[in-house]
Amino acid sequence: MKNIAILLVAGLTTLSTACFNNGAKAKTTNLSDDTTINSEKSIDGNNVANSTSANLQEVKDTMVLGKLYFVNLKEGEQPVMTALSLNGDRCGTGDFNHKPYATEGIRSVFELNEWIEFNPQATAASGIKVMVFKHQADQGFYLKNSLNDETPGYVLACDLNKDPDDETFPWGSFYLHPEEVNPGYYDFVFIYNNKVFATMLTRFFQDKEIQEKSDSELEKLMSEKRQ
Repeated sequence: MKNIAILLVAGLTTLSTACFNNGAKAKTTNLSDDTTINSEKSIDGNNVANSTSANLQEVKDTMVLGKLYFVNLKEGEQPVMTALSLNGDRCGTGDFNHKPYATEGIRSVFELNEWIEFNPQATAASGIKVMVFKHQADQGFYLKNSLNDETPGYVLACDLNKDPDDETFPWGSFYLHPEEVNPGYYDFVFIYNNKVFATMLTRFFQDKEIQEKSDSELEKLMSEKRQ
């Protein structure tokens, strides 16, 4: 009986940390308060270049929606997540919502209250985390500051874990509640082993604002520059 009780407690603990909550907002998961990220190298697609926080600050003039900006990697190091596919449950056709894995052109426009599913290509099946912040013009902010639920601009965090029994099941999912956040631009910050390795710019519209738009209209929104 004692062994059964231990197994039940372990199972409940696992369920309580899952990101997908069947209709509820994602549970937030915080990095430790003493987590500090330092930048050494940056990778953009397959091209590795020297990087500092100052370089990342310059991204504010060129950052586009739906592109993974790989950062904080040592020379020759590859990111744990090499590509990403994001799905929503409201806007666009199946083709728009099930784009192939990519580092650019990832679906990046959503509505508040819309579920977002994360499907990464990654070398690790667990341990990846995505944190959502109000957009920072200086992306070096995420390398110079501790990231937790008290960090300015913090919205939520979600662990991304591969389902060992179903490769088609999303690694994690959440939505942004319209009573808690406003429409606008948000950064998805990807972390592995307490280290930021990529950021991605997204845009969220009002609830039901863009759900009737065609795929081509949604693609146009993704190509527009920040206002």
